[in-house]
Amino acid sequence: MTEHATLADIIRTTAKRTPDAPAIVGEGRSVTHGELSTRSDALGSGLVSLGLEVGDRVAYLARNATEYWELFFAAAKAGLVIVPLNFRLSADEVAWILSDAEPAAILVEDHLAHLVPGDFSGPRLVFSQDGDPQVPAGWESYEAWLATLPAVDPHRELSGDALFSLMYSSGTTGRPKGVTTTVAGFLWAVEAFGAQFDVSPASVSLVPTPYYHIAAGGWSLIALAAGGRIVQFTEVTPQNMLGLMVGHRATHVIMVPTVMQLFITSPEASKADYSSVEWVVYGGSPISETVMVGAKKVFGAELAQSYGLTETIGVTTILGAGDHVVGATKLRSAGRAVPGVDVAVFDPETGEECPTGVVGEIVTRGPGVTKSYWRRPEDTAASYWPGGWFRTGDAGYIDEDGYVFLKDRIKDLLMSGGENIYPAEVENAIMTHPAVQEVAVIGVPSEKWGETPHAVVVAKPGQEIDGAELIAHTRERLAHYKCPTSVTVVDALPRNPSGKVLKRELRAPWWAGHERSIG
Repeated sequence: MTEHATLADIIRTTAKRTPDAPAIVGEGRSVTHGELSTRSDALGSGLVSLGLEVGDRVAYLARNATEYWELFFAAAKAGLVIVPLNFRLSADEVAWILSDAEPAAILVEDHLAHLVPGDFSGPRLVFSQDGDPQVPAGWESYEAWLATLPAVDPHRELSGDALFSLMYSSGTTGRPKGVTTTVAGFLWAVEAFGAQFDVSPASVSLVPTPYYHIAAGGWSLIALAAGGRIVQFTEVTPQNMLGLMVGHRATHVIMVPTVMQLFITSPEASKADYSSVEWVVYGGSPISETVMVGAKKVFGAELAQSYGLTETIGVTTILGAGDHVVGATKLRSAGRAVPGVDVAVFDPETGEECPTGVVGEIVTRGPGVTKSYWRRPEDTAASYWPGGWFRTGDAGYIDEDGYVFLKDRIKDLLMSGGENIYPAEVENAIMTHPAVQEVAVIGVPSEKWGETPHAVVVAKPGQEIDGAELIAHTRERLAHYKCPTSVTVVDALPRNPSGKVLKRELRAPWWAGHERSIG
């Protein structure tokens, strides 16, 4: 079992053991474990003094910044629930999530303050990563306010099955759903996942994805809990990723296969000194044998693939280092279940378990699986089979050795550059265009992003649709990464006898020749 009873104990413990050890380096403000604990003490007691009660939500809307971890541990010490928001969302999307989560306070990077509705009633704190913040009317400077507070630990933390985090994931109805994660779930993930990759006080973890993603937030927490440090990214480019990896002597690197391939093929990157790197952990899709061999040659490190969802704290299966060898028959799989996690395949219609090798819906249960969607009892009930089996929405099979092979997405989820996109949300935006009669959004292959949204539309009688203009229309309503990158206009959408659109038929021509149509 973990030595920590609460999430607050993580930073208290490391601050006591190694107060001067770096906790966050790289881009943004660097802090030690001791400084992170002291500042989260002040912030936690400050939020309590503002009247926030146990269980109240506090939102974060910003790029990766040290302020996120100050808020994370302040919330842990004050018994609050943290709500990290995607900074790429539109104002309408941000407003909807805030109305659903009802946070009592919000911490925002100054250039994103305009996304917060003017009628937000709680305390509004603003900070900058580029000097003094621009403080709008009705807001307060985070740094100036924090400086007035005593660094007193509020000691109001929660434990066990108490809610700690709401991470929003787009829903099949077109509206995001808040995925609830408990204190116990996070603590289990820290122990279960960290043990797989030898994370220690000497570890330096490079995590170039946004903290609102469970992969980045989860791995960073694992690194901090071990007393190690995270290399923080405010903006990610191949150049600064290479510079920070080499400059900070990273030991653990989180990547997606497309980025791995970039490092392998770039003359500059392929010749850099990676002698510090011990592990390269990737997710989102499997790698080819060519990329595996190239990555091993360039990095000289162990490789591992992780598969999971926000609903499972990103921890479900791992394809370990032993399976990353030339000729390995399991390389196209997502690995085997992490110890303590059960994985099975059920018939998505009947809920009966499928025989070995038969494709069905991947289901899982374990300590890290979400207990519910925030204020969504019907969605919660629909996401479970009896016995506590959570329905991932991913189709696949398990072989005789327990390896999970993913085949397709039952829920039509797209993953573009590591971002989850639900077609229903994009379709709802497209349907607001006056010339559109019907639309179906599918994922199509992209060499750069893995896949991108593609809109297949039917025009209203007498109307014409210009693809570029339709894309521009959606960009006014959605985060840009959700918008279609291409459009096809057709006379009618293919349907089955019950009237359901046959998206598989729409996808088939695009994915012909690809081994796997799921990220």
